[in-house]
Amino acid sequence: MQSANLNKVTAAGEELHIPFQLGSELVLRSNTDPTLKAKTTLYGVIPGKAIIFEEPLFSLDERFSGESECFTFGYMHGNYLYTFKSRYIIRMFKNVIGAEFPQEVRRFQIRSSTRIPVNIESEADLGTEFGTLPGRMDDISESGCRLQLPGLIRIQKGSKLSLSFKLPDGKVVDHMLCAVVKIKYFKEAEFTVIGIKFCGPEQTILTVQEFCRMALYSFVF
Repeated sequence: MQSANLNKVTAAGEELHIPFQLGSELVLRSNTDPTLKAKTTLYGVIPGKAIIFEEPLFSLDERFSGESECFTFGYMHGNYLYTFKSRYIIRMFKNVIGAEFPQEVRRFQIRSSTRIPVNIESEADLGTEFGTLPGRMDDISESGCRLQLPGLIRIQKGSKLSLSFKLPDGKVVDHMLCAVVKIKYFKEAEFTVIGIKFCGPEQTILTVQEFCRMALYSFVF
């Protein structure tokens, strides 16, 4: 096993390296039953032979049919998402699984500004005479979101606000500090759309980033 590897596989007929790092998160999905998805942790790599990872929350022995069963992995590194198919080959320890080293890989470039369509009811505390307003978030990224507010709101670029909402995965974000970066008025319909940059706290931003990355896995898978 190696602590970090640049491992060669094939992508569209060309050689490509997967920058595996121990302790990184992997997402896997059963190719037999695509509803079965789980996160796991990469424990090791035997170049050209196997990848070694923690047994996912669902049991491979109970849910997969053994060595003939295939599944798809997603692995995020930097601004790239790597996906590849593999096959369960061995249980190494009680909660450690070995799978075939990937022969082919697909690579997708991911940006922190990649927008994910959502429909999230939100509360925006503008700290002005408007106070707290209900809003609807129609897209979100790791760095910000687009928010629709009722009425024609007098607000400026750079204005600060606090945003609270519940993500589709069930996690609640309370009083995230944000800054307005874009404003558009729809006078006939009497609503305001603002582009928002997430400013903190750090843990709250990490919660949003985790959701966005899992959503991107789902899009690609």
